[in-house]
Amino acid sequence: MCLNAAKWSGLILAAVAAISAAAAQEVSSDDVVQERQQDMKVMAAAAKSINAMFKGTSPYDAKSFKAAAEIIRQHSGEKLSALFDGSVTAAGSKATANIESERPKFDKLAADLGVYASALSVAAARNPDVLGPGMRMRAGDAMMGGPLAKKSTAVRDPTSMPAEHAFHLMLQTCTSCHAKFRVQTE
Repeated sequence: MCLNAAKWSGLILAAVAAISAAAAQEVSSDDVVQERQQDMKVMAAAAKSINAMFKGTSPYDAKSFKAAAEIIRQHSGEKLSALFDGSVTAAGSKATANIESERPKFDKLAADLGVYASALSVAAARNPDVLGPGMRMRAGDAMMGGPLAKKSTAVRDPTSMPAEHAFHLMLQTCTSCHAKFRVQTE
């Protein structure tokens, strides 16, 4: 009788441990989804701040511009990719399983986001007083990129392009990533 009680006790402990591990994994999955969503909101707010300066609805302030660019840079690249490691689909997440099957493409978009944000940060440092013509797109800049544009074989250094162009390419990167790797809602 004691042997049966010991077996039952062991089985119960094993079941409790398995349930606890599953609950901990679910909590950590919820935490990761919340962290992803929070990081996206932070990056969106930073991008809106930069956009307001380009549009002239907010005065240009190099320190604020640089800080916003740095926020995006810090949340992109490897940090962004790491938030989507393992199984990316989870309750409350709008991420698709395409991230898992197309990991190199996702990682490249995450890295590109950081490259463009870094270019914006450099531009702010180079232009401490005014968002002048050197930071603005010039005629022909828009023809260099975009989803339907013919891709140049030469890779252009983002820090050599006007900040506004780097900003638009950064936004296109966000749009491309969301179009490819986010659940589409109607």
